[in-house]
Amino acid sequence: MAEKPLLVLDVETTDPRSRELWEQSRLLERVGEVCPAWVLWDPGSAWRVPGATSFSDFSDLLAYAKAEGAQALVLVEGGQVFLDVAISLEGLRSFHPERIDYFTQWEHCRLPVGAGVRAISVRSLERMSARSPMECLEQIRLNPADFKYHYDVAHEVSFEESLLDCQDSAALRRLLAAQSDGWSWDTAGFLGLVRRTPEMAPRYVPPFEAPRVDERKMPAAYGFESPECAEFPTYIMFDVVNVCNARCVHCPQSIANVNGSKPDFLAEPGHLSLDLFKRVIDECAGRPLQFVRITADGEPLVHKQLFDMIEYAAGRGVGPVGLTTNGSLLTPEKSKRLLQSGLYMIDFSLDAATAETFAKVRAGLKFDKVRRNVHEFIDLRDRLGAPVKVMVSFVKQRANIHELSAFVDYWTPLVDKVLIREMISNVGLNETSESALPGWDHRWPCVHFFRRVVINHQGVLKACPIDWEQKTVYRSMTETSVYDAWHSHHYWLNRLEHLNDEIPDRRVCKKCKDWAGTPWEMGYEKVIAQLE
Repeated sequence: MAEKPLLVLDVETTDPRSRELWEQSRLLERVGEVCPAWVLWDPGSAWRVPGATSFSDFSDLLAYAKAEGAQALVLVEGGQVFLDVAISLEGLRSFHPERIDYFTQWEHCRLPVGAGVRAISVRSLERMSARSPMECLEQIRLNPADFKYHYDVAHEVSFEESLLDCQDSAALRRLLAAQSDGWSWDTAGFLGLVRRTPEMAPRYVPPFEAPRVDERKMPAAYGFESPECAEFPTYIMFDVVNVCNARCVHCPQSIANVNGSKPDFLAEPGHLSLDLFKRVIDECAGRPLQFVRITADGEPLVHKQLFDMIEYAAGRGVGPVGLTTNGSLLTPEKSKRLLQSGLYMIDFSLDAATAETFAKVRAGLKFDKVRRNVHEFIDLRDRLGAPVKVMVSFVKQRANIHELSAFVDYWTPLVDKVLIREMISNVGLNETSESALPGWDHRWPCVHFFRRVVINHQGVLKACPIDWEQKTVYRSMTETSVYDAWHSHHYWLNRLEHLNDEIPDRRVCKKCKDWAGTPWEMGYEKVIAQLE
């Protein structure tokens, strides 16, 4: 931690009735234990704490901090009557303001809201145009690429307990009134109160809408895209098989071992069981999902129960449901069943505008047959009046880039969407695209831990949709639920490792460069939403 940090007790938005709780909790004493040097941020000049230096102009506050030689401001809100000294000090030891801009025990942390502190380096404050501590936090949250974060990883309680709010003064008064004796003014004491009086537990309610939220629905720089997604993933993906009838050059299905055999991750053919598929769909029923994607580490139409899966999901009201396919195995009968199954959209992976290029890129398939299948599917859809959306996709690579314009021109009048995609390495299994990737120091957290879960062909839940070697698997769906996995220690820890850019060497994510192909503003489910 920095030499001589300055703590700022911010009372700008604090309920004046919290003053009585300050006295009961000895808050000012505990503030002094966290940082002996502390001041009051009180632009309304309403609190008048004896002996405290008070500021109402932020430039004056920053000048004072620099004059005192402080390298960081430690921020505490006036409603934090359960401010935990031990937790705050332990967390601050991991904050090094010479290289970290922002430290937090709030966002993304498994602590009750308000138990810990936040801190900003003075060098970062000097380049802001803020008028208050809260404006500084807002600028950091809204411009995450401009700041280096460190999220506290040392403390964890259960997910349900992390939803509690230590700052709800009215609820705290009710809790305290219900206790006859003995409590301590720290996190353990707060949780003890709640456990004895669970019906009075104060819950955190976000004060405003935010573009992203943390696991507790608190506004965050990186995180879930909605409060609903913080509760349960809104994008569910099924890799129903690992078998394919093609050997596309940009796909790991084209990889062969030195002796010509399949790599280990493809050596054992796998088909997701219908029972496990139904188990997941049943859990998703009634949830506000953005998308259910049925795809594969191969070709999903190989799965003999694929139609049953789509019809079951649609029948349970889960979706919208989409299917990704190479289109080669379609027949008029299969197309008709798909169009009558409740399917919302179908994505044909084509990647070429001519037979010559198609033969190079999508080895093992016949250009004329696949294109005819797509045309017949579209014609049948139009004759039946089915509401299924049709998309065709093109993965840019050296072998086909010269046909990009021709591909777009041909398909645009015929389909609902032409999707152009960057080529990725599938976590190092294939060559990356020629486009320059951001430098390692500019890495952003991978979106996959915050948006979706993948159920692989073995019925095991994993985080990464391009992890063909199954190195991000968590547990079988016979051993967990989607909800429990989403709020597990495993997911929490992986998210924090990505947020802090401190991924251990043992994680497959450590050397992965494919994160650069998925900015936070992009996503397959966002493309689907545009089809409405």
